[in-house]
Amino acid sequence: MQHERSARPWLAALGGVLAALLAFAPSLGAQAEVILHIVQRGETVSEIAARYGSSVAAVAASNNLKNPNLIFPGQELKVPGGERVVHTVARGDSLWEIAQRYGVSLAAVKGANPGLDPYRLAIGQEVLVPGAAFTVTSRQGGGLALAWPVSGRISSGYGWRGGRLHYGLDIAAPSGSTITAAAAGHVVSAGWNGGYGRVVVIEHARNVRTVYAHCLRLLVKPGQQVWRG
Repeated sequence: MQHERSARPWLAALGGVLAALLAFAPSLGAQAEVILHIVQRGETVSEIAARYGSSVAAVAASNNLKNPNLIFPGQELKVPGGERVVHTVARGDSLWEIAQRYGVSLAAVKGANPGLDPYRLAIGQEVLVPGAAFTVTSRQGGGLALAWPVSGRISSGYGWRGGRLHYGLDIAAPSGSTITAAAAGHVVSAGWNGGYGRVVVIEHARNVRTVYAHCLRLLVKPGQQVWRG
């Protein structure tokens, strides 16, 4: 897998597990990346794009494909703009509920997981969710769409855990991964915060704040304007 990153300022480098919390609701954000995909027999550009949360037009443009229908096994394709997360199936989950939770279509989730039987999900099974996003509602009302700050696996979800309420999501990702802002806003604080390690707090529209904890190093300063992704 190869990654190409934009010149846009990043929030931080990830130290292993990102704890992302919201002041009013659970959510996170994601890193857009360019993935090198090797075409397999029977695959189409449409299926490949859906698998990584991209589009046919974006894949065609990135690979100078005059006809997206003409690809061959073994061909290397750059797949840009994929925002995705790996969901670990819990008791009672269905593929439709997973798609709804992350704000994507059932078809997109099926396309990203070839061979997956939607009627036989097992607890602990990992499901790739392309183009995942969240919409949160502040106490003052009004929604705000948030992207994911880093591609990875949810190691601990929002909710009750060991008798305590976990106010966020923990995302496991390789050390050194780039963390990006879930939405445009300005940095309220950036520094050390006890058990959370290096932390960045961003204030967005509608009185929503996102918090990014356990960072390896910080690349922004208080008062700095940041943009989504």
